[in-house]
Amino acid sequence: MAEVLRIHIAQVKQLPETFAARHFPRRLAESARFRFEADRLRSLGAGALIWYCFGDVEPHIKEGVYGKPYLEHSDRQFNLSHSGDYVVLVQGEEPLGIDIEHCTEKNLAAASRVYTPQELEWMKEQPLPRFEHLWTLKESVMKALGKGFQLEPASFEVLDAIRGGSVEVENVKLYTFTKRIEGYTVSCSAGKPLNSLTIKEITVEELLKKEKKSKK
Repeated sequence: MAEVLRIHIAQVKQLPETFAARHFPRRLAESARFRFEADRLRSLGAGALIWYCFGDVEPHIKEGVYGKPYLEHSDRQFNLSHSGDYVVLVQGEEPLGIDIEHCTEKNLAAASRVYTPQELEWMKEQPLPRFEHLWTLKESVMKALGKGFQLEPASFEVLDAIRGGSVEVENVKLYTFTKRIEGYTVSCSAGKPLNSLTIKEITVEELLKKEKKSKK
């Protein structure tokens, strides 16, 4: 069964740097190159969520042809996304994709390039929230298929999923889940139904507690 975790960058900021040095040193080194603190914290937040789910696996994280990360020699899959104050991770045993967004009015200008005519019509009633709903669903599908933007977002439609159905793209059937959390929209796509999916919030206390238990 798939599971979604989220962490706020304020929690990541409280995490001792020694924690990252012990469990994901490569990501710690890479994050130091970011100019802005928020970008660094989002990167470290991703590392913390991966560790929470899988332990010390950083040397075994590889990338697919189009850049999707995966765990070497493992049946478990995961996918990450971040926006603003949050990093999210979905993990399970099927093809998975996740996206989180907090869109603004300026994002609406892209609608005609990324949505089908039917999706644009559906969006008219509530432009911004529906833009966000469509976009997170589309990106989660693109990521679940492992192609990212190699797959044109306007080449497939997600309205059936919004109405309670599924999405079929390139002969792959995907099930979706969308939820609003504190001004953000999170969408997931997976090879199995996501009816009972919940989003668990991870805190610095939980990370340190789990680390302590893992040492016993």
